[in-house]
Amino acid sequence: MQRRKILDGLTLTKAVNTIKERYEGVQVTKINVTEDSVTIGLFAPDRKSLHVRITGGAPALFTTDIQEGVLDPFLDRLSGGKIVEIGGRRYDRLFWLSIAKRRPSGKIETHKLIFELIGKMANAALVNESGNIIWLFAKNNADADRSFYVGDRYHAPRLNKRDTLEKYDTGNFADLLGFYPVTVKHAETYLTNGYSFAETATLINESLADGIFYVDHQERVIPFKPYEDGETITLDGLKDRLYKQTIKKDDGIRLRLTRFFEKQAEKYMVLKDKLKEEFAEAETFPKVRTKADLLKSNLHLLKGGKGRVELTSYTENGMETVPFDIPELFDPNKEVNRLYRRADKLERSVALLTSRMGEVDNMIDSALEQLYYIEISAKEDELRELALEMKKSEPKQKKQIKEKQFIRLEIGGGTAYVGRNSVSNHRLVFQFANPEDMWFHAQKIPSSHLIFRKSGGITQDEIGQCAAIVAGMSKAKQNLKVTVDYTQKKNVKKPKNTPPGFVIYHRFRSVTVTPVHIDENND
Repeated sequence: MQRRKILDGLTLTKAVNTIKERYEGVQVTKINVTEDSVTIGLFAPDRKSLHVRITGGAPALFTTDIQEGVLDPFLDRLSGGKIVEIGGRRYDRLFWLSIAKRRPSGKIETHKLIFELIGKMANAALVNESGNIIWLFAKNNADADRSFYVGDRYHAPRLNKRDTLEKYDTGNFADLLGFYPVTVKHAETYLTNGYSFAETATLINESLADGIFYVDHQERVIPFKPYEDGETITLDGLKDRLYKQTIKKDDGIRLRLTRFFEKQAEKYMVLKDKLKEEFAEAETFPKVRTKADLLKSNLHLLKGGKGRVELTSYTENGMETVPFDIPELFDPNKEVNRLYRRADKLERSVALLTSRMGEVDNMIDSALEQLYYIEISAKEDELRELALEMKKSEPKQKKQIKEKQFIRLEIGGGTAYVGRNSVSNHRLVFQFANPEDMWFHAQKIPSSHLIFRKSGGITQDEIGQCAAIVAGMSKAKQNLKVTVDYTQKKNVKKPKNTPPGFVIYHRFRSVTVTPVHIDENND
């Protein structure tokens, strides 16, 4: 029988210190749940996800390469948010992630995802900005004296001990918060070898910040160095020590594809941040031009001048004086010309950067769409088809694609074709559709692509029906209303050297509809 591994308060404190250093400030991709755990996907350089096992065995926290489970409607509101704080109750088995996300209204909301990894009563809760519980993982309650239901104000469970490694009135490690029999035994070994209680407590407390875990001769994980030494592991090694995981046969290819598209999304997010900085600078062009105007209108004071002078500025409020320090070897004519040139360049950059940021937004959305399809794809063949399609070079001409690859529906006076997955979407748009066909896609949300083909103009009723189908085949299909973009296919482009399903588009219209769910086995 495998020995039951326990995540005590000291080990969890060390683990939280480690993930805080690694992942605070990182963006969340998605949060999946299984029957016993929560996995938090991250746009992190190490390509790891945080896995928190809550029930179904001893609670555990570790990093993993596999994003298990399915999306939960409540936790999905955190997808795309930023981890602004990782914290925990020191020496105890409780920690949390505060995740901030901008809502469509522009308001930034911060939720706290709290994990109480307290033995058989372990649980997880999602708490809103008002401090109220809006989601619970299980019915467990680690403190019978508190009310712990959806709608209640969140209160942390009571501590079972008062003394800690920093403040104690005892000579027994079993009385300290965070210790359990194995760590007590290892701590007492130091005492029997000449260390004082205070020296041992300080040694253990300081070790909680170094990120190194130890495995003793009985294969048990402890957060400080055993006196007789022991094997060392990092946070990434806790998985094998605390939890055995069965890998499905298609998880290898799923993992590779997920890593690829997460890297793509991260790359474009970094680029977007850089473009935002450049855009903020470009928007200063009026100030640069105003300074050029000021110097030009006061050339008679600047030529040959020295030190500080008072320049005259003419504004809507009248005439004002502006102090100006003349630099050494200052040529006012050259400076005026330089400022005008810079102002013109910055002004031109505003439109260019706006367009570029729109393109980058599309690239991010496309990458997230790929991750969505990889996540919901249940067939290994679909994943392998996507991987194979990614290796192909760009086709020089449109291939003949059979309609049976797509869902086919008669709508009004035309025919709608809907993609079934990433590869199907790609072939539908770039190898099947005609330039004048109408293209539909959910706005800023992963969804199927729809092509509507009709001889003659499309009606508003046909637009509404096509949009509703796309909404029903999107990540937001459970929402009451979904906004869908539509445009002619000729306005939809695939950038070179991008994977199947990557698209960018500029000229489009939008319609908000109620999702309609169809039989995806139609052909």
